[in-house]
This record gives sequence, structure tokens and C-alpha cells, in this order.
Amino acid sequence: MTYLRNGDGEETVRIVGVDEVDPAHGCVSWVSPVARALLKARTGDVVTLRTPAGLDELEVLSVSYE
Repeated sequence: MTYLRNGDGEETVRIVGVDEVDPAHGCVSWVSPVARALLKARTGDVVTLRTPAGLDELEVLSVSYE
């Protein structure tokens, strides 16, 4: 899944099980805050992610399944 964070930082993540987490390669656990915010999102959706620094808006650019 590729998303735009707060309108300027494009990021790509792969949502995986807790035993497959590898942040260096963009693999995040399905229970992580980012994954939980994105789980039901579709291309074009904007979701809110609550972080310790405040709220981030994530705009979903693309969704792919491997």
C-alpha cells in the first residue's frame, strides 16, 4: 500500500503478520497503528493516524495484494 503522509511524504508499506515485521523493508505488523488506520482504506481514501506528535492525514495512493 502506498500513501501520502500529510500531503508531502510518500511511503509504501506491506501489512504482514507479527512474525514477519521488517521495518527496513517496509513490512509493518497488522496490529501497528499505521496498519490499523489503513486496513479498510481504498485508493483515494484519506484516513487519520493518531501519533504522539498529533494527528497525521494519510491519503491512500494505491493498494496492491501480493
